[in-house]
Formats: sequence, structure tokens, C-alpha cells
Amino acid sequence: MLLTITVLISLLIALEHIYFLYIELFAPYEKVATFFSLPEKIIENPIVQKFIQNLGLFSGFVGLVLILTIVIVPNDPMKYVLIFLNLFVFLNGIYAGFVFSRKFFLLEALPGLLAMILAILI
Repeated sequence: MLLTITVLISLLIALEHIYFLYIELFAPYEKVATFFSLPEKIIENPIVQKFIQNLGLFSGFVGLVLILTIVIVPNDPMKYVLIFLNLFVFLNGIYAGFVFSRKFFLLEALPGLLAMILAILI
């Protein structure tokens, strides 16, 4: 039961990161600006765009690796991989919460912490 809940939360985190990939790579400037709580003028800067697109790639990789972990890795090793990956999600959410917007505490850090704790308890 606990494994199922952990897997479901980790899948939600993975889908969230696939959405982050969309926002950071393909969304219009105004949507990106709103997402990061930054002025649109800053987002229009080509150098800033490259940084944000790089973030998008990493977000997508995190989502993909979480999904592959759940699909491919057997239950016992999966626990340790999910702890490791969700620790990264948690730490990134803390950093983004301080740097960009406090909403990242709820969007990223809290789900990452919850999934990490549940994986530890398996």
C-alpha cells in the first residue's frame, strides 16, 4: 500500500516536471514570466531564454527518469532510486522557492519531501 502511494506521488511529480519542460521550452514569454514570477522583459532576453530552456531540459530529464525508474527498476532498488531522485526534487524546490517564487515550496519541494519520506518508510 505504501509503495503504491509512493509510486503515485512520484508519478505526479514526474508529470509535473514534464509540464515544467513544456513551460520552460515551448510556452509563450508571458506564461514563462508568470511561471517564474519575473517581468516579461527579462524573459525576452535571449541569454535568459537559453538558461530557462536549459532548466526545461533538466526538468524533462527528471520527469523521464522518475517514470523509467517506476516502470523498469524492481521494487527493492526502486526505493533507493526514488529516495535519491525525490531528494533532488525537494532540494531544487527549496532553492527555487527562495530564488524565484514561494509557490515552488508547494509545487516542488513539498511533493518531493513527501515522496522521499514515503520511499524511506517502504
